[in-house]
Amino acid sequence: MNHAPLVLLDIETTGGSARYARITEVGALRIERGKVVATYSQLVNPEQPIPHFITKLTGISNDMVRQAPTFEVVAQELAEFLDGAIFVAHHVVFDYSFIKAEFKRASINYNSDRLCSVKMSRRLHPEQHRHGLDHVIKRLGLHVKNRHRAFDDAEVIWKFFEDEYTRDPFKFLLAANKLMVRSHAKTVALE
Repeated sequence: MNHAPLVLLDIETTGGSARYARITEVGALRIERGKVVATYSQLVNPEQPIPHFITKLTGISNDMVRQAPTFEVVAQELAEFLDGAIFVAHHVVFDYSFIKAEFKRASINYNSDRLCSVKMSRRLHPEQHRHGLDHVIKRLGLHVKNRHRAFDDAEVIWKFFEDEYTRDPFKFLLAANKLMVRSHAKTVALE
């Protein structure tokens, strides 16, 4: 955790497919040299209705995002926040696919090395049967005020990483290095 910057990110969306659904919230922590150096929390107007079951899960309603900026409005600011960092998320394929799709709609080509905290949990705790965020929360004995809200969930990933790194830095870094998905493209290309 003392090497490349990390951005631990979580999103909330209107559905499960980056092709059709849109982001409603982004929460992130930027980690440099093992310390949180910046945070990002933003409701996003998805420009489509939020289904009732999503509102029930996240607490994010159509009224809450009606006056929020669209992703296109916050894209440059978020691109700068992510620039040069390893993209970390719980189920990274999901979050990364949405962020990449939203950046593409905003004419920003985004590529980044990425790391999945679910895979980290599996690698570091093979004795555990479940590795979802609720199980990580329970395993660490954490209290999360707003579960299924982007910033709070991103903060859980940070607490998980901190705990694992403190426990055994070598094992943590070895696992992270083995699980890293490397991007061969420029990190952020603003067009």
